[in-house]
Amino acid sequence: MARHKEFDPGEAMKEAMEAFWERGYHGTSVNDLLAEMKLNRGSMYDTFGDKKSLFLATLAEYERQGREAVAEVLNKPGSAKAGIRNFAHTAAEMCTGEAGERGCLALKAALEMAPNDPEVAKWFREVTHERESMIAKVIKRGQAEGEISAKLDARATARYLMTSLAGLKVLGVSSPSAREVRDVVNLMLRVLDE
Repeated sequence: MARHKEFDPGEAMKEAMEAFWERGYHGTSVNDLLAEMKLNRGSMYDTFGDKKSLFLATLAEYERQGREAVAEVLNKPGSAKAGIRNFAHTAAEMCTGEAGERGCLALKAALEMAPNDPEVAKWFREVTHERESMIAKVIKRGQAEGEISAKLDARATARYLMTSLAGLKVLGVSSPSAREVRDVVNLMLRVLDE
């Protein structure tokens, strides 16, 4: 008979995510994880596998949360153009203040791990591709409704928006003002009117 877990795996995963977010993969030891998650080694390994498996699981959870948040903003009824603007401004808010200084877990993981870890590189490519697809779909809807220029390549435009927002997330660690970030986003969004 399987023993009942005496801890909440979701809460333990959240603590692991925070540790990786703060220290990175290489800067977080198994002992750090055990302390943050308040688990013994056996419980961690039985539930999550090794450190790398736990890291990949935290990235998958981070991506799931992000995908749901992006879909909620982009798929609201009404104007496609307004949906993209709201998405860009919502994402930009995370590039200022404490959230900006903290940075994006996905970007941190990509910068730290992707050059030497094919599994993380593949994960990051898939996440980026999916986000581009979500935005391109809304751009196409806006083009069909006549509010976004039909001259634009929807996929390339989505990639441009994602690349620009990623740059803002990297810039976020330098504590830009809300106005500086807003100015960049407003300039970036002009592409929809070309």
